[in-house]
Amino acid sequence: MLWTLAALFFGWLALREIRASRVPRRGYSQTRPVYKPYLFLCIVLSALSAWQPIQYWRFERLLSSKATQLADGRVADVHCNSVFDTMMDSEQFAAGHANIDTGHIVFQHGWCASLMDYVAAPQRARPEAFFALHLFTHESMHVRGERNEAQTECQAIQRDVRAAMLLGVPEAVARKQALDFYLDSYMSRREQGWMSAQYFSDQCAPGKAMDEVLSDSTWLPLYQQVD
Repeated sequence: MLWTLAALFFGWLALREIRASRVPRRGYSQTRPVYKPYLFLCIVLSALSAWQPIQYWRFERLLSSKATQLADGRVADVHCNSVFDTMMDSEQFAAGHANIDTGHIVFQHGWCASLMDYVAAPQRARPEAFFALHLFTHESMHVRGERNEAQTECQAIQRDVRAAMLLGVPEAVARKQALDFYLDSYMSRREQGWMSAQYFSDQCAPGKAMDEVLSDSTWLPLYQQVD
């Protein structure tokens, strides 16, 4: 929000400078020439300020498209909250949330940046960066129509590889990271408090009740062990 306002402000200053060279200011009968260094500075500052909002807008469009694919065609609309948006969000303490009826997905401030970092350099991704990818998959499953958190989480676990590859992550990297996330982060939730427990089920495993047997499942390497 602040970057957008800054871009608009410097853009307005540039336009005002151009206008002053064509239309006399109030109380003056003549125009004045454009002060080129000032105009150039305003244009540069406006462009620099607009870069981040444009970058996030493009990323939101990309995420919306890929979330729609993950949701089996149900239209998703992803929004990356600014600091102000997060402060005003009624679910500000959740990393993200989705409206099943509208397909609207929200990432709180910071999580879109983490996901952008992950997509830009997945091989060097920190754990929280991959969690941002998993969060994206999880909220996409809500848009797909699932309300139960344990079911949603398990559906997301099985599609994390698919989600990462849709965002351009190499398959080998996506498979290793998704499987590590399942074995380490997800499976550890059985020992954690009730907040984590509601996102966990012992039936979320290869060959068990929640296994969808997807052709590109995160669990492909584990199926051989089950057999």
